[in-house]
Amino acid sequence: MNTTAGMTARALVESIHHGEMSVSRVADDHLGRINQVDGQVRAFATVDADLVRAEAQALDTRLRAGARLPLHGVPIGVKDIIDVAGLPTIAGFEPYRGTIARTDAEIIARLRALGALMIGKTHTTQFAVGDPAPTRNPWDQTRSPAGSSAGSGAAVPAGMVPVALGSQTAGSMLRPAAFNGSVGFKPSFGWMPLDGVIPLSWSLDHLGIYTADVSDMALIYRSLKQLPTDRVTSDRPPRIGMLTEYLDMSEPSVAEHVRSVAATLVGAGATVIETAWPVSFDDLFAPHQVLFSGEMAAVHSANLLRYPDEYGVKIRAGVETGSLIPGTYLMQARRLQRRHARLVNNWMRDFDAVVFPTVTTEACPIAETGDRSLQVPATYLGLPAMSLPTGLGPDNLPIATQLIGRSGSEDRLLDVAEWITRQWPLIGRPQL
Repeated sequence: MNTTAGMTARALVESIHHGEMSVSRVADDHLGRINQVDGQVRAFATVDADLVRAEAQALDTRLRAGARLPLHGVPIGVKDIIDVAGLPTIAGFEPYRGTIARTDAEIIARLRALGALMIGKTHTTQFAVGDPAPTRNPWDQTRSPAGSSAGSGAAVPAGMVPVALGSQTAGSMLRPAAFNGSVGFKPSFGWMPLDGVIPLSWSLDHLGIYTADVSDMALIYRSLKQLPTDRVTSDRPPRIGMLTEYLDMSEPSVAEHVRSVAATLVGAGATVIETAWPVSFDDLFAPHQVLFSGEMAAVHSANLLRYPDEYGVKIRAGVETGSLIPGTYLMQARRLQRRHARLVNNWMRDFDAVVFPTVTTEACPIAETGDRSLQVPATYLGLPAMSLPTGLGPDNLPIATQLIGRSGSEDRLLDVAEWITRQWPLIGRPQL
């Protein structure tokens, strides 16, 4: 039996606009796919099939009335720290299980206005920190799907949704993209209001998007930002800086893979220059950790006192440690963050993007969530970053190439990513 599950968002919208299928059919197919494979992957925390079908019928009614919305009928998985009206926002925290959101988060309201269909809430590590979520990697269930956007990062390559939402405060968008083999995009800091999203660190929290390919990513991002979605992608070969410090931090197989991608791009006309940012990794990582821990403590200290037995080991330790950081250290870290962002942003004027691995390794064992080191710089600096699943490593697990652009350069970064995927195709989905 043919199913719409596994189709791209662009293909779904085109078929719905042309009357070739209904939103209700799309909803049923994706609910069926979730029922079929989520017992293995455990990507979803909450799915209300009745609510999904009711919303699908409402979108079909609008379609019959002549509406042709930019994301008409596209199923979306939503990380479970983001409010969706009528569904609980559990955030991996049992005391919140019965808390039903009364209104949509800002990003959900915008997606609904574009015609998207919220299919359910995806698992996260507790409050988007630390201890692993119940999700399994669709490539190998003994390996980690990473954190904290584990459910969203796994749901897309598992074919349960074409699009999912996540968040990143250290590496929680890009690492799940790399481990699970999806395309992950963390736009610039502040690209989308965080109303209706449980905070972790006000200076670092970013929302992001998962898709199966770059074309869908461009559709979702540009629709949300009210930019043209049908423009012709630039064929200009990009000028790319390859950051050797971050290659040297990676396992040899990962570094060799990214160098192979770069060599292919040079052969297709790109300029790739081995170089370094004006600030070292250590000088970026240290103030990020101060901001992360100190602001997390400010968010969670009172709640930890209220629910001392419900917090996981890692987040509890992080909150308790962060509570010891003096306010003057936080102020200094924010000052350094602004200074470093200006330095790197100015330095990157000569490049369309910089490139290095998304993660230093393939997916680690299930008990951990992986190394966040290489995802932290773009988060700390507030720069747009994308993870492309460009290959499989020695363990037959995804390896990803990371692209980072200047602040506000999302549109050009999407063009660069599309150009790259024309020269170096992305990997397919795992077999489930």
